[in-house]
Amino acid sequence: MKQGKSNLDEQQERKLLEIESRGCWLAFWGLVAAFLVQALIFRNALAIIGEGILAIGLSFYLGISSIHAGIWDRRMDMSRKSRLILCGIIAICTVVFMFGYSFLRSTKLIDALKTGAIFGTVSFLVVYLALALFARVTKKRQDKLNAEPDDELDDTDPH
Repeated sequence: MKQGKSNLDEQQERKLLEIESRGCWLAFWGLVAAFLVQALIFRNALAIIGEGILAIGLSFYLGISSIHAGIWDRRMDMSRKSRLILCGIIAICTVVFMFGYSFLRSTKLIDALKTGAIFGTVSFLVVYLALALFARVTKKRQDKLNAEPDDELDDTDPH
């Protein structure tokens, strides 16, 4: 689709990009919240499949697009410490969610604690490995984008 000439100046373009960015993140976290609430309330997995597919699809798009652009995050660096902190936050959220999910289904405290602990540990490890891989790929992409382009034709080469 061909886009016409923009009627916005640079400041308006920047502001519109900020608005669209906030809207995208609001939609993403709204989907995640809807997914989690519906998972706790409904016993039928088909009731939440639409939100899950959309949230996962948006996650993949944002992640792949960011890596392709060589961007990790606006505020966070790629250090091991920041990845560990992020994994800890995700693991705690997973523990809380799975504890609540399991406790509402079985009403056995010990079983709910075990479920939360297992899922929290697994999510910590999986997310840490994924972030380590993504950090490595992003760093390689940044290096490639920042590298000086090789001259295709050397002036001294007669060919």
